[in-house]
Formats: sequence, structure tokens, C-alpha cells
Amino acid sequence: KKANYIKHALREYNIHKALDHPRVVKLYDVFEIDANSFCTVLEYCDGHDLDFYLKQHKTIPEREARSIVMQVVSALKYLNEIKPPVIHYDLKPGNILLTEGNVCGEIKITDFGLSKVMDEENYN
Repeated sequence: KKANYIKHALREYNIHKALDHPRVVKLYDVFEIDANSFCTVLEYCDGHDLDFYLKQHKTIPEREARSIVMQVVSALKYLNEIKPPVIHYDLKPGNILLTEGNVCGEIKITDFGLSKVMDEENYN
């Protein structure tokens, strides 16, 4: 079980570390604390996620919603265009960070734990 956890964690870190886009949270480093745990050093985002915001406010004005969607699409376009492409597999409001804590600013996609790199024969 532990070997599987380590394999899964390393796969996530290797995928995330290679990503470089303004709408994707930057992964700076990963290090082992002890035999059972890792620590990740991520870009700091001074805000909550979209799920938290929606639970507090229930709705988002159309203009801000459109901005969020366009920023998410920009990140997904990047993930699709890199070689090999990356599929996030867990895109949801809880994995969309609001960098300024409100819906008026920039967003960042995070949590690449379920992501996968497409193999060459499936994307050519």
C-alpha cells in the first residue's frame, strides 16, 4: 500500500512539476519529511477556492463567471497543447483557486493527483 502511495505521489509531482502556465498553480519542489510523508512547495495563492466562494455567496455575477470560465479554458487549452498532453481528471470548483479571494481576479487550477499524461499513440 505504501509503495503504491509513493508511486502515485511521484507520478503526480512529475506531471505537475513540468507544467508552466499562468492559470496553473506552480509546483516548486517536493521533499521527503520522513519515510511516510512528503511535503510539496506550491505557489502561494491568497484566497479560497471556488467551491468555498459558492457556498458563501451562492451565485456569481455573469461577467465574473465568464472570466472564470475563460481562464479555466485557457489552462485546459495549455494542458491539451503541450506534448504529451495532460488530462486533469478532477476539475471541479474545489480545485479552482481564487488568487485574490474573490471572483474578480485571477484563478489557478490545482490538484493534479488524478491527472494522466496521454501516451503518444493516443494523441498523434
